[in-house]
Amino acid sequence: MTSSTIKNTENTQEQVSIAETETIVVAAEPTESVEHTDPVEHAEPVEQAEPADMSVTPDIDPVVLGSDTVQPVKPVDKRTESEKLQSAIHGTSYKDQPTLLALKRRLERLQTTSAETAASDQSLAALADLIEERLSEYNNWQKKLVQEIEQHIAQVTARIAGGKVTEAQSQLDRSHSQLKRINPDDQARLSALIAPLREELARLLDWKKFASSEKKKELIDKMQALTDNSTQPAQKAKLIRALQDEWKTLGHSDDNDGLWNQFSELARVAFEPCKLYFKERKDQQAGNLIARNNICEQLEAYAVTIKDAGVNLNELTRLENQAREDWKKYAPVAQNKINALQERFNAVLTELRQHRRVAMQSHNAAKTALIEQAKALAVSDDLGSAIQQAKVLQQQWKDLGPGSFKDDRKLWTDFRAACDALFARRDDISKEKRQQVRNNSSPAKDILKTISALLALDDEAFSESRSKFVALSDSFKEALTPDLKHERKALQEQFSKLSKQFDARLRATPDRKTLQLLQQIQTLAGFCDELESALLAGAELPASIETLEQQWNEFDKVPDETLDQLLKKRFQQVAKLQSDSEAWTALLEKQSLRARELCVEAEIMMGADTPAADKAIRMQQQLNQLQRGLGRAPLSQKEKVQRLQSIELQLLAMGPLNKMNRSSLEQRLQQLKQKL
Repeated sequence: MTSSTIKNTENTQEQVSIAETETIVVAAEPTESVEHTDPVEHAEPVEQAEPADMSVTPDIDPVVLGSDTVQPVKPVDKRTESEKLQSAIHGTSYKDQPTLLALKRRLERLQTTSAETAASDQSLAALADLIEERLSEYNNWQKKLVQEIEQHIAQVTARIAGGKVTEAQSQLDRSHSQLKRINPDDQARLSALIAPLREELARLLDWKKFASSEKKKELIDKMQALTDNSTQPAQKAKLIRALQDEWKTLGHSDDNDGLWNQFSELARVAFEPCKLYFKERKDQQAGNLIARNNICEQLEAYAVTIKDAGVNLNELTRLENQAREDWKKYAPVAQNKINALQERFNAVLTELRQHRRVAMQSHNAAKTALIEQAKALAVSDDLGSAIQQAKVLQQQWKDLGPGSFKDDRKLWTDFRAACDALFARRDDISKEKRQQVRNNSSPAKDILKTISALLALDDEAFSESRSKFVALSDSFKEALTPDLKHERKALQEQFSKLSKQFDARLRATPDRKTLQLLQQIQTLAGFCDELESALLAGAELPASIETLEQQWNEFDKVPDETLDQLLKKRFQQVAKLQSDSEAWTALLEKQSLRARELCVEAEIMMGADTPAADKAIRMQQQLNQLQRGLGRAPLSQKEKVQRLQSIELQLLAMGPLNKMNRSSLEQRLQQLKQKL
């Protein structure tokens, strides 16, 4: 409210107050016999109220309205009037502006009467300052109210925009109550701002009511679905409760009662199957309650028994663990029984733990005594006797059984350390003896290492190592002296194993003629491999066909006619198919299949397994063998060696083959040779 507004209000109120006072004086002049009480003395704080009745006991003559003659005014009893004003001003709130203005006018009239004392003037001036202070508070209060209402309007606008209808409605109602307490100008201005907000809010409330109605219909449909589905009762009860809770969050809607009746009836129907579940659950809780009481009774009886009979730690631990498992198994129980029952269970467990602690102290003392005995044995001179006694102590430790994990871990560490110290002495002595044996067995071991080295020679060198093996065998027999004892048996077993390997390798090793043939084939096959690798890589041949044929003719002829023709055909394929990639690819697949067939034939002959990828080839070859006849005599060891060597030479002469495939097939043949 502006200062001009306040001033105009004061002038208007003053004129009204004077007219009212004059009218009251004319109409109701009191008699001397009546004691008058000024209403100002009982003024109550009001908020923007009408001016209070300012009539006091007048000591003035009546004024005749409408007459040219004004009768003289009687002097006012300033002391009495000042006391009344002081009481009224102090009892008037700063929010009661009309009363304050009326009191201000009365004070001003009182100050303009006849001569006054200095003390009276000071008192009246103080009252005037108090009134001005109250009026200033009123102005500040009005400004604050206007600011709050403006803030509320902004907040309501934001909440309406955000769809927070309920909050906006509540705040708008508070703003409406505050509007009544501000001046008319600001009241009109702010009311104009609030009016469109009320309209928008009313529209949103209508929409919310509609949306609430639709949402309730949706909840009714969901509840209807729950009446028919086969959801587990516990889960269904939760779903029903969730729908009911969601219903509570919705506001008023159209046909509110009708929708609620429909929803609640469906909820009752949907909950019917849950009743049986909860009844059964209640029966289960009753049974669990009985079972848990039985557990408590058994534990309590056991606690009484061990007071006299003593504690068996293993039995107590087992019983306690079983009781805990059973306690968990017999759940749930009725909510109102849980606490008392749990306290009973905990109390008896506490008592059992106390017995356990006492028994554990005795248990630990017994194990400590065993530790001390073991430490004494560790320094005993009679090592053999000490070892036997240590084994007895270990059995006694075992008989005591386990104690607490924490204590047992430390006690066992100490006991184990004492026993280990004793056994370490024994091991040191045994180690010295073994070292002596090893020193004596070194010549025999060296001979065995030399024999193992013979087995690593290539075929040509190995074929000439027979005489050396015989000499080593004689030397080994001389090295097996009687003092080797336990080492002697192990060395003999190792020699026997190496001898068998040497004989098997010797049988599988080609003779000199075969070795020469192998070297010749390796040379020709290597020449072909180089050419085939170039074609497989898409590169050009290292020389012209004429040059390559000239180089081929310079090689010695292979004495084996079959292998010679196989190698010649392999070389001729290079010249013939060098520019035909499709034919070359087909030839590669054909040769790969033939090589695998040879390898499978060898595996069948040696009774070895075939990789899964070649199982079909193996089955076909076995069927072919059946068709050729079952009466054929099995191959001798020598025949197997010869056939395996023949297959190895054929595989070497064949081509083209992928390097990886050739390596895999050669490895399979080497494994078969080891079986010989």
